[in-house]
Amino acid sequence: MYRKRWGFAVASAVIAAMVLAGCSPTSAPTKSKGPVTLSYWDFIDPTQDNPRSAALKENIANFEKANPDIKINLSVVSLGDMLSRLPQAAAAGTTPDVFKMFSPVVPQMAAAGAYSPLPADASKITDWLHPTSNLAGPDGKQVAEPYEYRTCTLYYNQKILNQIGATVPTTYDQVVDVAKKAAAAGFTGFGTGFSDTDNSAVIGTFFDCFMNQIGQPLQKNGKYDFATSKGDAFGNFLADLRDAKALGKNVVSDTYSSVADGLANGTVAMAVLGTERIVTFSKTAPDVKWTSLPAAGTGGTTGTTFGWTLGIGASSKHADAAWKFIQYMTGPKAGAVMATGGEVPPRAATFKQPFFSTADAKTINDIADFVKSNSKPRNYPDNWNTLSTGLANAGQALILKGSSGTEFIKSAQDAGNSK
Repeated sequence: MYRKRWGFAVASAVIAAMVLAGCSPTSAPTKSKGPVTLSYWDFIDPTQDNPRSAALKENIANFEKANPDIKINLSVVSLGDMLSRLPQAAAAGTTPDVFKMFSPVVPQMAAAGAYSPLPADASKITDWLHPTSNLAGPDGKQVAEPYEYRTCTLYYNQKILNQIGATVPTTYDQVVDVAKKAAAAGFTGFGTGFSDTDNSAVIGTFFDCFMNQIGQPLQKNGKYDFATSKGDAFGNFLADLRDAKALGKNVVSDTYSSVADGLANGTVAMAVLGTERIVTFSKTAPDVKWTSLPAAGTGGTTGTTFGWTLGIGASSKHADAAWKFIQYMTGPKAGAVMATGGEVPPRAATFKQPFFSTADAKTINDIADFVKSNSKPRNYPDNWNTLSTGLANAGQALILKGSSGTEFIKSAQDAGNSK
């Protein structure tokens, strides 16, 4: 069963719910008796006509067939709604049995009391392609398992570049030059967005990868501390794009999805997004290509490894069934199906499945190799969403008030340290 959920919350209510959740005891895992229905929150709508949706739908059907006593009741919930509603649900004892969560905000949701710790059996899985130490709660106990891995890549529309006589840029300075030419030809030269919805995903993701590229740590002594001469490079790049009139006319309100749509429909020349879009673009927008991140002036091309995870809700009354579902969805069989949608499976055992030896798997194998060689994971603080919102607000000031790149970085840092 699939349901769409739409919700909203004001920031003050979210903060209050997080405080309450942090003071609420977590229920001990319970064993289910008889047939059960698991409530599951996912941002992907399995009824949509795209590769990732089709893969999710197939995996849920396969799980239910293999486990006839467990049914999955999926609710489509955006990341923004999850971030506001999960702390409230934790405080009220009404979390879903299982939910998908973006890895940078797992510590934040754990601090809000949204998770039940994973069972001891989780430690027996040792073939993760990256460490799981960054998926823990305040007490150090693992609360989530990796569902898929991704990193940032530079997307470009080859048709647009051909039209303006440009080659694929390999440095951020060259990106500005190409974006300026594309803008002069009537396109959005570089797509990004400063909307604060959905965890400010498009600017937050790009910032995360850029900081890894230049080797700039995010924090020092528990405080955000990236407003340095190195860190300024990110703000200066955005300011240069603004001055070149290469950003979209709706950049203040653009989101991750609207930028991706712009690439697909041929109005955006370039953008930095996650590798999870590669397979979909190859099937629906063949002019959109991908390549390594441009080289930063003070660093290389290595971005950040991140992705989505699965965890058990703190108030689940069916923790054993929820764990069985998570094990299946992160396991080799489901991982092979998921890979057909363009998402990189998190376990080494998955790549031994027959699919990965076929010609159809070439693209996903290339993506997996790219993620492995062009990114590295990081540990996130428990207030990543505060920083992401700060980045979005700083970006809005960059456009609407003419802030400098240095002011952008300082404003985002101050916002991250404000709570």
